Amino acid sequence: MYNYVLEVNNLNAGYYMETGFAKILKNINFSVQKNIILGIAGESGSGKSTLASSLYNYLKYPGKITGGNIIFNGINILNAKPNDLRKLRGVKYSFIPQAAMNALNPVKKIRFQFYDMMMAHNINNENEQDRKIDEILKLVRLNNNVLDNYPHELSGGMRQRVVIAMALILSPELVILDEPTTGLDVVVEHNILVDIKKIQRSLGMTMIFISHDLSILFEISDEMIMMYSGEIVESGSYDSLLNSPAHPYTYSLEKSIPRIGMKINKESIIKGSTINLSNRENSGCYFYDRCIYAENQCSLAHPELRSINMEHHLYRCFRYPAWKKMT
Repeated sequence: MYNYVLEVNNLNAGYYMETGFAKILKNINFSVQKNIILGIAGESGSGKSTLASSLYNYLKYPGKITGGNIIFNGINILNAKPNDLRKLRGVKYSFIPQAAMNALNPVKKIRFQFYDMMMAHNINNENEQDRKIDEILKLVRLNNNVLDNYPHELSGGMRQRVVIAMALILSPELVILDEPTTGLDVVVEHNILVDIKKIQRSLGMTMIFISHDLSILFEISDEMIMMYSGEIVESGSYDSLLNSPAHPYTYSLEKSIPRIGMKINKESIIKGSTINLSNRENSGCYFYDRCIYAENQCSLAHPELRSINMEHHLYRCFRYPAWKKMT
């Protein structure tokens, strides 16, 4: 029996627009086991960041969560009062949004930004504050000298490590990271990914790592979710999605990852672009127009998530396993 730290049930969310309400997330369901890294992948416009903000109950107007439950350790955070949410955020679970390294206060030294974070959660003893800061900086491989710097005096990689340290300093059980390495060069990105994996293992915490870069997620994830057009199209273990993808979208993305010494498989290139979620039709597979394996059935009905041999590998495709015989 799985020991879940987070359960998402029938989550729906979207945005108010001039033309009406655009539904982005459609009936999202998944659970996150304790002490793992769950990777969530998908193209830009697939709903990943909307999901990230929703999981933290941080989706602001014109965004709105219209239905569902998000259960964190038995607490439905969508129904939690503001005071109860403040007690949970940063302490029990943390959120690192996109471009978070640019959210540091530009006119305050790093040391005092750490102090502000801890004092907001009633950690006022200076010795305890300094002990926690020292411990977390070692984990993210930063020298204590950064404490006396302003954010602009640090490199992008160092600022990102500071943000990660702030998210981890109160030892939360769950950390949600939304594109945490965007904008960093490849070497810095790799080093941060290695450190995130080590930190997660050493502290025994649970992480949800969201990225458009499938190669990054295959590098650090234990479980994975593939999103397309605001819904889950495949989910399962890292190994099952890497070696036995059941959805053509997962397969094509995996085959398009550049590899040294290998030519790009032109057949794996996904033509076209993601559909406009504000005009999304209810009938048919959302991937139909871009799928080289699609048949007429795929345009007539919308596939539901189903499992492979009753295992923890779910997919949303009428053509599996027939399409795999065509590869």
